[in-house]
Amino acid sequence: MGSLVDRVIDTLEERRERLEKGQINCIPSPFKRFSNNFVGIEQGKYYLISGSTKSAKTQIMNYLFLYNSVFYAYTHQEKIRLRILYYPLEETQEAITTRFMCYLLYVLSKGTIRRSPTELRSTKEEEPIEPEVLELLRSERYQSILNFYEEHVTFLPDRNPTGILYSAKKYAENNGTEYKKTVTITDRHGAVVDEREVFDYYEPADPNEYVMIIVDHISLIDCEQNKTLRECMNMLSEYMIRMRNRYNYIPVIIQQQSQETQSLEAFKMNKIRPSVAGLADSKYLAKD
Repeated sequence: MGSLVDRVIDTLEERRERLEKGQINCIPSPFKRFSNNFVGIEQGKYYLISGSTKSAKTQIMNYLFLYNSVFYAYTHQEKIRLRILYYPLEETQEAITTRFMCYLLYVLSKGTIRRSPTELRSTKEEEPIEPEVLELLRSERYQSILNFYEEHVTFLPDRNPTGILYSAKKYAENNGTEYKKTVTITDRHGAVVDEREVFDYYEPADPNEYVMIIVDHISLIDCEQNKTLRECMNMLSEYMIRMRNRYNYIPVIIQQQSQETQSLEAFKMNKIRPSVAGLADSKYLAKD
């Protein structure tokens, strides 16, 4: 099994060797000029996206972590594998997928086909979507990417912290091996009173698999055990830390800013930028 220090050094050497072999250590950010601040999506990192109501939090999250990641994984299948466990507490999986189709139309046409979800769904009576656009979505090129999307993005129905933990943990157990160690429990006199097995470390079946856990958004989770919303949000965040630390997974949480940050007084004082102090319902997620 090796010692902790040996495993860490082995990991550093492996990461360096991957770059020398043309592999990657993160899904690169699509924002090249911002890459010094956000280099990309790394395994074992916890991300929080926050903004006020109607500030496009879900859109920027989906662009960065879902759409761009799926497209990158599709076009670089020799480098990474991708699994996204998505808990859509606010939107339907159909709405999320429709926006992905809009993204594909724009990207694959190199910006010449720009259609919003409203247009794609033929919402306006006098403006039905062009049949040529629907034909494109059914073409072999688009279907190949859309099938890849369906195979690698799993929408899950769990809405409470424990349910989200169990379904994400089940995926980890089915796609890797947990190693345990025995710890000895002594009383205050040093006498052994118990021995038990606890988690030691985890080896994924595929080290190149990027597993994201997306929760949109956390204030909509169902509470349990007679806990308050704040307590349940903190509980879920603790579970996400466990998934990150144990399994090297990538939690992605959306959290609203409080109403105070959107008030007229906040606007007058130029304090409308998202902040840790402005996080709604619980500030602890920023610390996590």
